[in-house]
Amino acid sequence: MVDDHEIRLRLLTLEDLDWVLEVNETTSSAMAPSLGFDLPRLADDLDNGRWASDDRWGWAILSEGRPVGFILLTDLSIGDAILHIRLSPERRGQGIGRSVLRKVADHHFADDDGLARIAGTVHERNVPMQRAFNAAGFRMEARYRDWVTADDDQPPADLWSYALTRRDWDQGRHHDADGYDLHGLSFTVEDVLDGPVVGSHGLRFRFLQEGCRVTATFDSHQVSDGELAGILFGDVVEYRYVQDYLKVEDGSLITGRGTLQVQSGADGRLVLVNTWTDDDGRGGRTLLQQAGAMAVAVHTAGPTHDDSA
Repeated sequence: MVDDHEIRLRLLTLEDLDWVLEVNETTSSAMAPSLGFDLPRLADDLDNGRWASDDRWGWAILSEGRPVGFILLTDLSIGDAILHIRLSPERRGQGIGRSVLRKVADHHFADDDGLARIAGTVHERNVPMQRAFNAAGFRMEARYRDWVTADDDQPPADLWSYALTRRDWDQGRHHDADGYDLHGLSFTVEDVLDGPVVGSHGLRFRFLQEGCRVTATFDSHQVSDGELAGILFGDVVEYRYVQDYLKVEDGSLITGRGTLQVQSGADGRLVLVNTWTDDDGRGGRTLLQQAGAMAVAVHTAGPTHDDSA
């Protein structure tokens, strides 16, 4: 993971034209469409400083003195800025996105007293960018269902909207990222350590986090709907939960409480030891394994897409 001090920003210039176009194209997909640059217009705008104005700004992202991506902000003049970030594929997952978002927030909020918000979007399958937003203090504000269509047989993806407000920035929230971060991660039951086996295997938990507040939805072939909410203190989440268990004959909901002990696994992924008790006295312990690889994470007239890490 890179340190914030290893990343620098500088203004985009005409000399950056070729690599900006290259990064834009290599990072574009059906899930994160190209920014649609017009070559002559982009060249003219960079040459005449239009990406360093009261309304829009373009930054080159530098690591070890070399460009690794760029970030664009528009609508600065109305106080509700929209950002687009692009990173070279080989530099994703190293914490650069988080560092860049923090630096951009520090510069623009300090420089412009009229700036109220900086916002961006990311599709639901881009977990690294979701976590970059969260680690930089941006909070998830909206979900646009089935907004992004993939170029394969997968179903449409939701688009998630994040924003950092001036009040967030004033409170230093964008630098407050100590401790574990479960935001955007999914976990599945790997093992039943104690208690009933039936109903445990197959459960999948999907987490969101805002500061110390943690929520998750969960389901399986036997649990049609489940949700938990709690507080993360250190490496433990204390939570309450409610679920609809299909095998309950009277159709009543099951409620209870529990703790999640957060641990780092040998392969870098997180592991949760879930100790639960329902309000009827049943209980148990399960081991939850993070799904997938370990990852470091707009207000518009209509939502826009973004993709990075």
